[in-house]
Amino acid sequence: MSNTKIRKANASDSEKLLVLIKELSKELQLTSSVQLMQKDLEDGESGRPAVFTVYVCQNDQGALIGYVLFYNTYSTWEGRSLCVEELYVIPSKRRKGIGSSLLKKAVQVALERGCSRVNVTAYPGNKFLMSQGAIDLTNIEKWLFFRINQKAMEDFAHRCKIVEGTKIREATNEDFKGVMKLIHDLANYEKMPDGPVITEKTLEEDSQSSETFYECYVAEAEGQLVGYSIFFYTFSGEGPGVYMEDLYVTPEYRKRGIGLALWGSVIKASLKIGGKRCDFAVLDWNTPSIEFYKRMGAVDMTQEKGFHFHRMTKDVMQSYLALHSSHSCGQ
Repeated sequence: MSNTKIRKANASDSEKLLVLIKELSKELQLTSSVQLMQKDLEDGESGRPAVFTVYVCQNDQGALIGYVLFYNTYSTWEGRSLCVEELYVIPSKRRKGIGSSLLKKAVQVALERGCSRVNVTAYPGNKFLMSQGAIDLTNIEKWLFFRINQKAMEDFAHRCKIVEGTKIREATNEDFKGVMKLIHDLANYEKMPDGPVITEKTLEEDSQSSETFYECYVAEAEGQLVGYSIFFYTFSGEGPGVYMEDLYVTPEYRKRGIGLALWGSVIKASLKIGGKRCDFAVLDWNTPSIEFYKRMGAVDMTQEKGFHFHRMTKDVMQSYLALHSSHSCGQ
């Protein structure tokens, strides 16, 4: 570890970094999904709105031997969070603490940004993540991970219609009180009434943060808010995309196409930036929603690819940093 260094990636790393990204995709048998160009990586944090951050591990010869790629996300339960999209160390350098040091850096950044959790989507049986204190939400809370790809998004956008008597628009500060009520309504629907701990003020402050955490669309009918969607921008070996954190319509306004219109707005936001996918999660008991999403072309990645949700909560993040404080990986 004394001959390695963890540092923030820069534009000159893009060619070597792309090689590592392709190696990870090959290992996961996802080689066809790598569609990045060097420019995507060179844009990095300046490539708004699909902002991402990469840290690399470099050996004393200047070669890159690992990386971690992450971006800001948002939870309507707890507020600011961060997603580790990719964490990779070349096979010959594993079990040397490099993966832990890269994850440590992501956790440090998460806490600096005021995040309450770090999320990771990974294959089942990921012993590394479990050994670092992450919990498998797919097993514990039965969340399923869904994805709609670029072709399906384009088809969806073409047939998405404007709902008569309903207006879909970006949320403003004046909407957050109503959005907060809808968030609590969704929590009750998902049988988690004690879930949300954020407030109207939290939503407003995080919407205006210099760090991009989320965007929100609302559905307005008859002078009141009747639905909302919250999403954030993502980045992966495929390129940019979006993750839809929440989609909710009040019961009396369902089956009118409002949910489709809200989801359509999220998909159009992804396509606008050249997005390759729209991801979201559904509880396994929510059969109506699952059937609805599948009809629209979404694929259950939990079933098809074995994806599982892992999460490090704030107390786990703090304990993790304390545990690994003596392992600086050359910093």
